[in-house]
Amino acid sequence: MSPAPDAALGAALLRVAAEASVPSVALRDAGLVDAVPELAALAATPQDPQWHPEGDVLVHSLGAADLAARLADELDARAERRRLLVLGALLHDVGKPATTREREGRITSLGHAEHGGALVRELGARLGWPDSLVDPLAALVETHMAHVSVQGDPSRRAVRRLRSRLEAAGTTLADWAVVVRCDGQARGAAARPDASLPWLRIAAELG
Repeated sequence: MSPAPDAALGAALLRVAAEASVPSVALRDAGLVDAVPELAALAATPQDPQWHPEGDVLVHSLGAADLAARLADELDARAERRRLLVLGALLHDVGKPATTREREGRITSLGHAEHGGALVRELGARLGWPDSLVDPLAALVETHMAHVSVQGDPSRRAVRRLRSRLEAAGTTLADWAVVVRCDGQARGAAARPDASLPWLRIAAELG
């Protein structure tokens, strides 16, 4: 018996995340962007050009996935971690289609991280992904904006709290930092410095 279509899609996505040197090309070549509604919706979701001059959410997300693959390979990450990092970067803004609004002439997506975590859990269940992947993946998506609410260096308490939340879900602050870095860099002319560095530095001081 052949696998159910959704399970086959899920397996194909996992292979791309674990193996493809350029996930954006592999995803398009395999028809996976159009086959997965949550990915297809990203192409129809605009972003504020001040923060995202590179284009729509799909352009940004594919760029972030390519960066994550490169970083994972530089880190010599095992297939399981590479898979998590690439999917975390690819899906970090999956909540934007449902939350994007124009407010006072600006495009916003308030609450997209939290909504994205819920979508990742739904998507993972539909695609047959194991909880050992879905739980940490959802946590990375839910928390990828944690640094935005902090001006300057985060408090030791904030770092402890985030680190504990990630570890409880089966991932790490280092994995979170990769997703944050890829999000900041996949913005074309508006690319940002690595916002995760203060969090990593304080975490190192905490031991």
